Amino acid sequence: MTAGVAVQMTAFGISSLFALFRLPDAIRGRNRMMFACMVLISVSVGLSLPAIYTAVDPLLGGVNVANLFLRMALYGVFVILGVRAAAAFDADWAKKLIIGPIGLVVLGIIVALTVGFFVASDLPATSTSLYAYDEQVSVQVYAMLGRLYPAYVAACVCAPALAVSRNARYRLPHRIGAGLMGTGLGIVVVFTAFALVADLGAFMLLLPFSAVILVTVGLAIMWMSHRRQMLRPRPSPLAESYRNVS
Repeated sequence: MTAGVAVQMTAFGISSLFALFRLPDAIRGRNRMMFACMVLISVSVGLSLPAIYTAVDPLLGGVNVANLFLRMALYGVFVILGVRAAAAFDADWAKKLIIGPIGLVVLGIIVALTVGFFVASDLPATSTSLYAYDEQVSVQVYAMLGRLYPAYVAACVCAPALAVSRNARYRLPHRIGAGLMGTGLGIVVVFTAFALVADLGAFMLLLPFSAVILVTVGLAIMWMSHRRQMLRPRPSPLAESYRNVS
């Protein structure tokens, strides 16, 4: 097993476990959007694993529709994560860039182009990550588009997250969680920038799935901190910030 695959499987395990931890709260009606976000992260990472992808795609016709579903799930992850993180880190400007007029236009264009280039590609048989078709220009553009929207949202919220990690007004667990999230989102931006101009080799797996691990662990730390805070009789004035990402 290569280091990239090990990180990939670790990301899947951590995101799936955290989604299960959040299930009871979701059943009770508490912050179902973040539960949905964690489920979509698990689905996205899971469909990047050959064992899961080759089992799921034939059920959808065996023409790599599962990969298109993976892309749409990932876009959903970043819409939810971006909006909730912007609210939690008091970055209204970032929220406007994600779901304001500009953000919605960006999302609409990316989704339309992603579907268009997928349809324009010749994908007759199941291939995890479309590796068997990576010589097609349309597949290359399709893959690039799949990285651009996550990078756009990550660029909007990574700086506010890192700013909170350095803000002494917040309790230590919240600062640690924000720091991990900000670092993970920063990796998404850096990875996308380098992937546009160079072949990253093993880092094509290491960087994005390391980002998944950092973001998920950061969310988990803030969620656990929020749960502990809710057990106290007097929540701190910053409790609203915890709620947005927990």
